[in-house]
Amino acid sequence: MRRWIVLAVCLAGVGALADPPRLDRVFALRTDEGTVRFNPASDGDLRVLHHDAETWLQGTDEPEKHERRGLEEIERLTKSILAKPGPADRQRLELDLIETTFAVNNLQRPEIPKRFDFIMTPLFFGQFFRPVGVGHKPADNLQPGASEDLSRRDPAPSSFWARPADVAGEDLSIGFGRTAEPDMAGPIWHYYSAKESTGMNPGYEVEADGLRVKLKFGELHSEPVVTRMFWALGFNADPTDFSPAVKVAYDRRIFTEFNSRQPVRTSFTVLWFIPIYSMNLQPHKDPFNYVASAVLRDGRRWSGAQLKAHLLNGTNFIPSVEKQIDYLVTTPANTQARDPKVKSIGPWDYGQLGHDDMREVRGAGLLAAWLGFYDTRFDNTKLRLVGPKKNPRLVHYFSDLGGGMGRAKGQFYWKGENVNEFTWRFTAPAQGRKLRIINYSPIVHNAAFKAMTLDDARWMARLIGQLRPRQITEALAAAGYEGTTLDLYARKLISRRNYMIADLGLSAEFPPLGEN
Repeated sequence: MRRWIVLAVCLAGVGALADPPRLDRVFALRTDEGTVRFNPASDGDLRVLHHDAETWLQGTDEPEKHERRGLEEIERLTKSILAKPGPADRQRLELDLIETTFAVNNLQRPEIPKRFDFIMTPLFFGQFFRPVGVGHKPADNLQPGASEDLSRRDPAPSSFWARPADVAGEDLSIGFGRTAEPDMAGPIWHYYSAKESTGMNPGYEVEADGLRVKLKFGELHSEPVVTRMFWALGFNADPTDFSPAVKVAYDRRIFTEFNSRQPVRTSFTVLWFIPIYSMNLQPHKDPFNYVASAVLRDGRRWSGAQLKAHLLNGTNFIPSVEKQIDYLVTTPANTQARDPKVKSIGPWDYGQLGHDDMREVRGAGLLAAWLGFYDTRFDNTKLRLVGPKKNPRLVHYFSDLGGGMGRAKGQFYWKGENVNEFTWRFTAPAQGRKLRIINYSPIVHNAAFKAMTLDDARWMARLIGQLRPRQITEALAAAGYEGTTLDLYARKLISRRNYMIADLGLSAEFPPLGEN
């Protein structure tokens, strides 16, 4: 029942679609300190925006770190625009300013509505219809070309996607342009900080030899697979790996800060002011369940349950026992190494600022459907600053790609990482110019996936079609799949690829793949 309530509230909380980024419009920057409206073409407005951002940064209430980065970037961008660059540079800077403003605003958006009233019930049932691939309007950002076949045109260069040099040549056992994965099994890592986001899966950050790594105890296998595929086909995605175990030096904070994730609360009301029930949808997790063993200084080992029994007297820690513990061995974890040159501001939304009219964002819908990635909420994306602090680039990341590789269609029930629920096909034969996606629907309305046309899908299918069976197996093995589960996933992904190619009329370009 709890899962149904969570999904019902998520469905009701679909964010409103935004207008395309016309530079003559008035936009608003919203923070806890206040709101400032500005037209990016007005130098007067930009001076006010720069002043307010500077004032908020220096205020008595310290901004949250992502908001601080956003305000600092707004300061930098407004200063750069006011320095009177050329027309092309000014337009680029103004667009970056708008993207940054929306990312800061999105930090204020709740992942789910703070209130669910019975009057919202029609809206809730209206969200049952979440179509994918029913668009007719061509993407707005196609590069010019001689071919009349729009499916052969790449989008203009953007911060979302870049054409890979050699899809079929990528090594997906490592991926992400690396020569090796981080050595998670060798060193003893040290606790660095708690997870303070709103994600449902628990975790924390560890550090060793100057490298920081985020441990997440959930979506262990699906996220490493899906992320590798997104990266291989040209999208920006965080290097994500599967680790069977990680050794972490004992630190009491592992247990005391384990449930530091932000609460996700909603209240149920009638007529907006009559309260019925309040619920915290952020589940409390027992940190000892994520300890496979504790290694003592004398070489003995305790299980997580034994550690809990020895370590705690009620809710109090026993210092004499703590002194005996050398390090902990975690249960399997999803791991992401931090790049010090990449800093997050806030989420970008598929339906904001004309993103839904971009070929690469639409095409991501076909890739998501192939992999069964359904959790396309706005907060599973990130706008990031990449490069030197004085002159960074804004880059759009697909940052949390864990919900996939399982049941990817339903009104109340999706289930990732379930090979038996992962279907053998996700497309049906196109009817004329009508794309047909089956066995897939995202968990919330996705404006870009809905707007995807047959041409957008064929464009993406030509990228997916370049992957070889070896690479699919590499990605699955790197994600910790093995034996019959790995074999069945590989066969199903190849089957889904082959049906997709045939259903989109591309068999002459991409013959069916075998399983080897």
